[in-house]
Amino acid sequence: MEKEETLGKSDKRAFEKKLKSNQKLALERIYRLFELAGSNEKYSKRYLMLAKRIGEKTRTSIPKKLKQQYCKNCYSMKVACEEKEPFLIIKCKKCGKIKKYGIKEKDHKKTAN
Repeated sequence: MEKEETLGKSDKRAFEKKLKSNQKLALERIYRLFELAGSNEKYSKRYLMLAKRIGEKTRTSIPKKLKQQYCKNCYSMKVACEEKEPFLIIKCKKCGKIKKYGIKEKDHKKTAN
C-alpha cells in the first residue's frame, strides 16, 4: 500500500488529462488492480496480468510509477528499488531479474532549449 501513496493526486491528474472516457475508466481499473495486487499476494500475478491486458485493449499506457512496482518477467510485486545516479535499478526478489530505468532531469531539458 505504501507504493501507491507515492503516486500523488497531481501526478494522476496530469496523466489523465489527455485520455478519452474509456481510457479514464481503464486507468481507474488499472490503479485498483495494482492496489489489490499489493495487498493480496496469492492473486497478484493474475491482477497484474489483467491490468496489463486492460491497458493493451484500451491503448492506455500504465503510468511509469506503477510499471516500476512489479517484475515484468514473473509478475511479482516483490521488487527492490535502488537509485544510482543515472539509473533507477529494480531487482526482483523472486526471480532475480534486473531492470534499469533512466532518470531524466526535467531542469536539464529546459536549459538545453
